[in-house]
Amino acid sequence: MRRAVRPGKGRVSREESLFRQARGGRVQRRPGWAGVIGCALIGLVLLLAVPPVDAAPPSVSDSELTALFIRYYGAVKKGRWDEALGLLHERLKKALNVQTPKELAVRDGVAQQSLIEGFRRFDNLEVARTEVDMTSIKGTVMASGDGNVAGQVVYDLVVFPIGPGRPLMYRVVMDVGLAQGQIIRLSQASMVRIDPGALGDAV
Repeated sequence: MRRAVRPGKGRVSREESLFRQARGGRVQRRPGWAGVIGCALIGLVLLLAVPPVDAAPPSVSDSELTALFIRYYGAVKKGRWDEALGLLHERLKKALNVQTPKELAVRDGVAQQSLIEGFRRFDNLEVARTEVDMTSIKGTVMASGDGNVAGQVVYDLVVFPIGPGRPLMYRVVMDVGLAQGQIIRLSQASMVRIDPGALGDAV
């Protein structure tokens, strides 16, 4: 016998579906839980194919990968859009539909507003802004070869709520890829709340 389905049960709006996809297939509704960040300040939640790399000694060190993303996130944070754009591979620029520093700046603003709206609508959290803790950025090279690099970048994201109350802190893991020294892949793997009093909420 087929079980009756209550009206509306099992269905989500298109907006919630997209938010769920960006959250890794989960939608948490408890206040204080993390919203989708992708690449919080630029919205680069993409998974672009990077040519396979062999498990050979890496041509780029962990420190060099870290330095590249410190430079990238620093440029975004300070609004140095020429520098930030220059660090993106042409394939990523095309996927984002950004070819000029101004277009990148506009996309960043839209991404920030979408992020803030996501926190409000799905997490019941009113957020003023988010910010990458530049001192926390750390890159790890997983494999490299033929000018391509696959790895991970970890950083802490500071989330500033509207009104009184201390900022919230989340640890973000990004899967990254480089091609000829430029960023070609940047995809959120996970995000866990780590500030004091957190319950280990994970995305």
